[in-house]
Amino acid sequence: MSKQDISFSASRRKFLKSGMVLAAGIPAMNLFPLTASLTNRSQIAADDADSLYKLFQDPPGTAKPFVRWWWNGDKLSAKEILRELDVMKDAGIGGVEINPIAFPGGPDMGIPSMQWLSPEWIEMVKTALKGAEERGIICDIIVGSGWPFGAEILEGDDRSQLLTLTSKKVSGQGKISLKLQDILNDAKPHVNAYKGADNDLYAIALAPVSMEKFTEPKWLPFDKASDTIEIDVPSGEHIVYFLVKCTGFQAVINGAPGAAGPVLNHYNKEATEKFLNRMSDALFPQIKELKGFRAMFCDSMELEGANWCPDYLEEFKRRKGYDIKPYLPYILFKVGGMGSKVEGSEITQVKGEAKEIIDRVRYDFYTTCMAIITDRFLMTYTKWCNKHGFKSRMQPYGNEFHPLEASLPIDIPECETWIWGHTDKKSGHTAIDFVNNNSATNVNKFVASAVHLSGKKICSCEEITNTTLVFNTSLEQVKICGDQSNLSGVNHSILHGFNYTPPEVPFPGWIRYGTFFNERNPWWKYFKQWAAYKARLSVLLQETEAFADIAVLHPLADMWTIHGPQRDPFPGLRYPPYQYNVWEAIHKNGNACDYTCESIIQKSTAKNGYLKYGNRQYNTLLFIEVETIQPATAKALAKFVSAGGKLIFVAKEPHKSPGLVNRKKNDKAVAKIVTAMKKVYPQRIFTVDAPKDDIVKWFADVQKQCDIKPYMKIDNPNKCVSQIRHRAEGKDIFFISNASQDERFSLNLSFPDTKGNPQEWNPETGLRKPLPAEAALPVDLPPATSKIIVFDEAPVRPLIGLARKFPENEKPLVPQGWTMQLEHLDGTTQSRKIDLPFDLSKDESTQSFAGTVIYEKKLENVADYHWLDLGKVYGVSEVYVDGMEIGNHWYGRHLYALPGDISGKTLQIKIITTVGNYIKSSPKNHANHWVRGGGWTHVGIEGPVKLI
Repeated sequence: MSKQDISFSASRRKFLKSGMVLAAGIPAMNLFPLTASLTNRSQIAADDADSLYKLFQDPPGTAKPFVRWWWNGDKLSAKEILRELDVMKDAGIGGVEINPIAFPGGPDMGIPSMQWLSPEWIEMVKTALKGAEERGIICDIIVGSGWPFGAEILEGDDRSQLLTLTSKKVSGQGKISLKLQDILNDAKPHVNAYKGADNDLYAIALAPVSMEKFTEPKWLPFDKASDTIEIDVPSGEHIVYFLVKCTGFQAVINGAPGAAGPVLNHYNKEATEKFLNRMSDALFPQIKELKGFRAMFCDSMELEGANWCPDYLEEFKRRKGYDIKPYLPYILFKVGGMGSKVEGSEITQVKGEAKEIIDRVRYDFYTTCMAIITDRFLMTYTKWCNKHGFKSRMQPYGNEFHPLEASLPIDIPECETWIWGHTDKKSGHTAIDFVNNNSATNVNKFVASAVHLSGKKICSCEEITNTTLVFNTSLEQVKICGDQSNLSGVNHSILHGFNYTPPEVPFPGWIRYGTFFNERNPWWKYFKQWAAYKARLSVLLQETEAFADIAVLHPLADMWTIHGPQRDPFPGLRYPPYQYNVWEAIHKNGNACDYTCESIIQKSTAKNGYLKYGNRQYNTLLFIEVETIQPATAKALAKFVSAGGKLIFVAKEPHKSPGLVNRKKNDKAVAKIVTAMKKVYPQRIFTVDAPKDDIVKWFADVQKQCDIKPYMKIDNPNKCVSQIRHRAEGKDIFFISNASQDERFSLNLSFPDTKGNPQEWNPETGLRKPLPAEAALPVDLPPATSKIIVFDEAPVRPLIGLARKFPENEKPLVPQGWTMQLEHLDGTTQSRKIDLPFDLSKDESTQSFAGTVIYEKKLENVADYHWLDLGKVYGVSEVYVDGMEIGNHWYGRHLYALPGDISGKTLQIKIITTVGNYIKSSPKNHANHWVRGGGWTHVGIEGPVKLI
């Protein structure tokens, strides 16, 4: 069985020698009819040796967007599988992740569900593999179904385990009697529960109500066979802790038949191997004659607080050197959703030395959980994938994983980028704020940094994940979301998702999750334009090396010590609150960063002012309010600073060590090293204030205070525009993107350490043009727009015949008196006269519309006007003059060059909308729950429409 490799290493070594120019700011689809003949096209042909540009022009399937292919309820047929593969190929999709999932509801059309790993289900997998291979589509597959791994067949300690507790304040002297079932019910975790869970009273401990010096609890005997628990309470007030072990407490989330049931115990290596081998034994021999899968996928590690296995006590003592049991009542807690702590319990109040000891034990407890699950699940899973000839693809984060280190051994680590919608209470409309609420989740930079540090090529992402605006998301918003994903370090998109749904299912079909990527979406026919854009951008990022000059260390040890790990990618706590905004501020000011961790710092070498690890090197380390580091980390920092490196402490400085064993000795060592290097190298070590409001300005001030030189000088840094830099054998590549849906920015950029000729590479068309070799390069970024600027020694030949320049300052004409035709996707049509185009969602008579809006007007006396600016548009626009299409726009500024004198001709503007308002107005629609409670979505043209 073979695997499909995404490596094109040879393409990193040779580059473009020739090309052609486009007019600034004018899309090629509008430019070429006016300025270029077919004979000019030969100028854009790349030399045979110019492999990077050839890939950019014609990206391979590995660079094209993939989709999570929800096999809804496994209600499958070979005919439908092949039909959907054709739909996806035609749309420019390069790969699928087969993902069996629970049926989402709605009309099932009488189609039965197949069982995971049943012979008939395996036949459907074979059909998909063969069909994908014939179409040049790459296949991954999820292991099992839903998340986390699990199945109905799991029993006993093979199921996930949680040690939790409930507590009660009691007074003595006297005897109290409690029903065992009441105790178990009170301790029961509030999670996605499995009904067949086994809950057992593990231990009872009596502890003080408060303490300043650590006191071991008193372990109380109890009759395990009795339904009643009796406790002798000594005089005074106490806290009694009931430790409860829950086995099989969590059910697989949205598991399909055959792979639902209890979640696997990821702390149990034998259970993991048994689960994985069940799939490989049943499926892999049946597909050995086919090309097979590229990768096996492991979805979200939402283990809901699982923290136990039968030998945990022994493992902890072996790894940390002491017995954890006396501390368990003080570090465990009642568990809520996704493993969160349920507040309000009666517990021992600790302070002083007792608090310090308990905090340090908490750190040891959680890092032991991380170590066990890494050894027994993560490494076992990757070895199993590789043993069978596949890559491991995984989302390795959550309470139980180090957010950076867990990605290092995974072949294709994956993160998440979401669409976040909110409803404006005043207007009642839904909106997305990309500027203040980045689509890239907090784990993206951790995962991408691990990819860079481990020398891997691919950073995968579950992208455009969407639970609030499933039917309301536009292609423009898909683009901005995807651009933010790329800015965070992603270069491989797994769209979330494409729903398996036969055509006969009533509109909108079966919808499990994610953005409405489906041929029934009115804007689907334009999806291939975004897919082409995304593929060219992705191949450029995959085939070159991400640059970073700054390494950022988060205060993970401090957070784990005080609060415990957080549920990534949606942490309940940010410590400090701005921690995940620092990288954005760095990039928006013309530098770039990776995240780092203590183990990486310790393994790095320091030389000539850089900290080097593998092929990564940083001249600056920035610590975000870090107080706790290991002595070995402090020693590595001292070597870095002595070698000429720059060290920046934000608000706080390291002065102590993590963990319980040898804490006083280690604390002194850390404090001594940090104090000494500050004394010897004061010019290289800085302590700066924490950011307050404007974090972009804050880092600009840090640049000045600490003499950090940006590689891209931006004349006016702002929160809307960000950038990344890639390199490949002397070629510098910059991706710059505007996240605002409304604001346009004109920037002047300078690149002090780049060489060669500046060019703009257009990911929509695959073309490129030379840019003026000026000290400050002017860059125009209309809303939702991005640019790729490449510096290369080879010049680019311009295209003969340039499009005319847009006149920014001329007085426009706003034409009135239009005919509006509404072609609803339900097949109905209506027409009306209007003065000006308007937002349909603001008129009750058109509020529920979805489909194509056609605005039409005959133009008179407009010989002096050569441009059409549609103003603010919600949707995809197409423009026709006397029936001749002059172009379309699916994002950004909807600006069109008109074909000569259009006086006496009919101008027609088509707007293709989203479908959310229609579904919202259809309460009986089976998919209405995705929009119920949300607001209306802007639809149509807000304008003003202008002739210029």
